[in-house]
Amino acid sequence: MRPPISPVIHSFGNRMSLVVKLEDDLGERSDWIILHGVLPSRDERAFNCLRGIDPYGKTVFNHLQMEKFLEEWELVKDRAHDDSQREAWQKVREMAQSCQQDRDLFLRFVGN
Repeated sequence: MRPPISPVIHSFGNRMSLVVKLEDDLGERSDWIILHGVLPSRDERAFNCLRGIDPYGKTVFNHLQMEKFLEEWELVKDRAHDDSQREAWQKVREMAQSCQQDRDLFLRFVGN
């Protein structure tokens, strides 16, 4: 069963933006995208992985976490309502898949 879709991202304020980066261990990989309005709130307990992303700090995932991340990421696809959100959702998915295949890559979310 799919978790209910929250129309507002409560703990992310008014759809706060985050930068999502695919990095190597030296921080030298340059893939990145700005993401807004897609992540679940901290209150959405069905998203054990995604709800832990810090909207004001840094959150880093490694290859071992990507299976669960990608499962939950598919569940939030419908939250991408406009072209920029859909493009960002797809780019994050591609970066997560790359991270899953390479233990030297990390998916970093940077809040503001």
